[in-house]
Amino acid sequence: MIPPGGIANPYGCTPIGRVIDTVVTLAPDAQTVVAVFPTFDCDDVAGAMGQEWTVKFAVDVHADDAGPCAEFQIQSIECFDALADDDDDDSDNRRFASVAKVI
Repeated sequence: MIPPGGIANPYGCTPIGRVIDTVVTLAPDAQTVVAVFPTFDCDDVAGAMGQEWTVKFAVDVHADDAGPCAEFQIQSIECFDALADDDDDDSDNRRFASVAKVI
């Protein structure tokens, strides 16, 4: 989670950083839901008003990319390369969505 204003966090918002780090083992073709329910808050709500949170997530198919994909490194080239070699389908390596705005 990157709060309004970026990782410098000028509005004192929480959560910031990684909110879940877990390993799930699935059988071939199985599916599951991994859920987290963070509580969003800012010390300076007026300053953060109208700004967006950035929520990023990664799925590390072989659970072997914790080093290159450490907290706040999910956008790094090292993390991108580490996750990209997990399977043979590069078309589904990244997804983006707008999810929350301070109102």
